[in-house]
Amino acid sequence: MVAPSVRVPDTLGQTLHQLALANGLAEKGIEVTLLCRFNKNSVDKSNFSSNLNFVSIVNPGIPFERIIFTKHAYQKVIEQLKANEFDIVHDRGYIFAGSGVQAASELGVKSILQVDDNWMRSELSATRAARLWPYHERAIRSCRNQIELADGGFTVSSILRDQISEWNPKAKKFSVIQNGYENDLFNLKTEPLGIKEKLGLSGKMVVFVGALGPWHGTDELAEIAKVNPNISVVVAGGGYGHNLPKLRNLHHIGRLERHEVPGLLVEADIGLAPYPNVDYGFSPLKIYEYMGCNLPVVATLLPSVEEATQGHALLVRPGQMADAISKIINNEKLLSELSDSAFKYASRERTWSKTIAKTIELYKGLL
Repeated sequence: MVAPSVRVPDTLGQTLHQLALANGLAEKGIEVTLLCRFNKNSVDKSNFSSNLNFVSIVNPGIPFERIIFTKHAYQKVIEQLKANEFDIVHDRGYIFAGSGVQAASELGVKSILQVDDNWMRSELSATRAARLWPYHERAIRSCRNQIELADGGFTVSSILRDQISEWNPKAKKFSVIQNGYENDLFNLKTEPLGIKEKLGLSGKMVVFVGALGPWHGTDELAEIAKVNPNISVVVAGGGYGHNLPKLRNLHHIGRLERHEVPGLLVEADIGLAPYPNVDYGFSPLKIYEYMGCNLPVVATLLPSVEEATQGHALLVRPGQMADAISKIINNEKLLSELSDSAFKYASRERTWSKTIAKTIELYKGLL
């Protein structure tokens, strides 16, 4: 499993997703070797299956590091494939990547390409250079080539599969495997974290958990606080230099340890998933985690979010979340119906065990 953009340990969604996928496969008896930016001095390997092995690649921590760790990943994959008899190379793709599918193609090993979001749209939100013709042309070529080299693949939503099929029609044959959540961690048995008491909050509390990146529409969090002065808006997450404004009822508590997040969710009244008016094709981990803690979800109405939630969340148009919260925050009957529906749906359809089973089916079909 080739995931050069993933750091271990880390709290970002891409790391949590890849570790859950790799360890879940390993627990099913599959021997998994995960190539990532692995810090062996900061990870307790006893938390993972004995079938999961880590191979560390360089973690430069400098501008344009992607160029460096992608090249190093390619070299490592070649070494691993020459030294071991792997059945499949599972490559977590990203723009200007493809270390896994390229090495597998060269050495005659079957490969799977994993696509978690619309790489081009993410790149455009991250750098202005992506709008320049030479950069844009090379980026599109990278996307097209990764799909071409792979023997098979999957996206996390059918919306995303349609989007990337514009880069290469071969992607139309990819499977769709939605993300899952850790139902052994996010569940109804969770003890409250005590954030309300720590911050001296009373009344209703809504929460957002995640990185404060442009793809998460976090500007709406401040608007929710402004429009609803009697509601506490608690934000757990960080990164990307995004500073939230100073408001009396907007509380940015920074990143939590993974095991602390469910305790925050069970104290809340609503889980927030704002997104800008751009569909990245996501299958949002945060939404499933909210649902697993019996939390009603209010999210942005986008095709991929609609696909992910299947009618078990309140979806509102971009920019209208603050008004929606105002209208429903005291409607206990509606909130109870939303939370019950969400919990039943997530615990039935969106656990990691479902995701793992579908991934194994994909492997078997390829082999």
